[in-house]
Amino acid sequence: MSNITVCARFRPLNSKEKLNGDADSVCIRCIDSETFVFKDDKDEELAFSFDRVFYEESKQDDVYQFIALPIVRDAVNAINGTIITYGQTGAGKTYSMEGPGILECDEQKQGLLPRVVKGLFDSLSPSDEEVTFSIKLSMVP
Repeated sequence: MSNITVCARFRPLNSKEKLNGDADSVCIRCIDSETFVFKDDKDEELAFSFDRVFYEESKQDDVYQFIALPIVRDAVNAINGTIITYGQTGAGKTYSMEGPGILECDEQKQGLLPRVVKGLFDSLSPSDEEVTFSIKLSMVP
């Protein structure tokens, strides 16, 4: 990737939010894969567009395929890449990066971190050439 890609991710409601009935207070309306409408506390609606919008029902693999896989492919070709997650507490940064838990065994729910590590090592499978790789992966909480 040679450009900056900006995406929005809306995580699924967690068990506490479902129990409290917070589903009724969701203020996002899906338009398409690039646009959503936000309804503020004054009932005004504002449309926002991004390179891609991942809604509550989006699969973790879809997020990986769109955001991280191109970066993994570039990294194997010695091109640096960065994924930055930003948002308020509880917005879903950890869910996007780790999944429900970093040690979660359910492959469908794994976040970007375990998928990127697996993708890097899968891409560096043995070849006929003698090549040495140095991999550095950093995460700043």
